[in-house]
Formats: sequence, C-alpha cells, structure tokens
Amino acid sequence: MYVEISLLCLSLAVLLMVAFMAPLLWQVRKVVKGLALTQEMLQNSLPTILQSLEESTETMKRTAHIVNEQVEVAAVAMKRVQAVVGVLMEFESVVRLGLRLPFFKFLRNTGAVARGVKVFFDVYTSRPRQVGR
Repeated sequence: MYVEISLLCLSLAVLLMVAFMAPLLWQVRKVVKGLALTQEMLQNSLPTILQSLEESTETMKRTAHIVNEQVEVAAVAMKRVQAVVGVLMEFESVVRLGLRLPFFKFLRNTGAVARGVKVFFDVYTSRPRQVGR
C-alpha cells in the first residue's frame, strides 16, 4: 500500500510539473520563433548596414583629413602673423627710443617754428580787417 501511495504522489507531482511546464514551454516556443524571425531579418539587412557603416567611416576619415589640412594652413598663417607682430613691436620700440634723441627733437621744434613763421607771414600779408563800429 505504501508503494501505491508513493506512486500516486509521484504521479501527481509529475502531472503538476507538466501542467506548470506546458505554458512555459509554449512561451519559450514563441520566443524562439520571434528570435528566428529577428535573426533572418538581421541576416538580410546586415550587409546593407555594414556597407553604410563603411561609407560613414570613409567619410569621417576624409573629413578628419581635410580638417587637419585646414588646421595646418591656419597654424602657418598664425605663425606668419605672429612674426609680423613681433617685427612691428621691435620697430615700435626702436622708434620710441629714436624719438627721444636730440636730432628728432630738433626736427620737431624746427617744424613747429616753420609753422609759426608761416602763420605769421600769412597774417602779416593778409588784408587788415575792419573792426566793427
């Protein structure tokens, strides 16, 4: 009798396992079908995706190369500008020192005297103005 009860319990346990496993297996089957469909779709579209990726990569390489060339050109231009600015700064310092020399002061004073003399002769040679009544 114990054997019969044991077999009955074992049978019920197996029946319960099958009853709970059937929906699980049904869902697994649906997932596998979906995965098979996804795999087929991926295999069909993967070459196109890879080709697009290669084209994009090539475009990025060309763009990076062009940008590098432009940066090099800009760097050369900036170096030239810096050189010109350096020369101008040196020239400015030389001119400032030169303006302090007595010769340049003499030229400046001579120019001022010449303008004063010119104004004097302009006023001296002009007609006299009549002062208001």
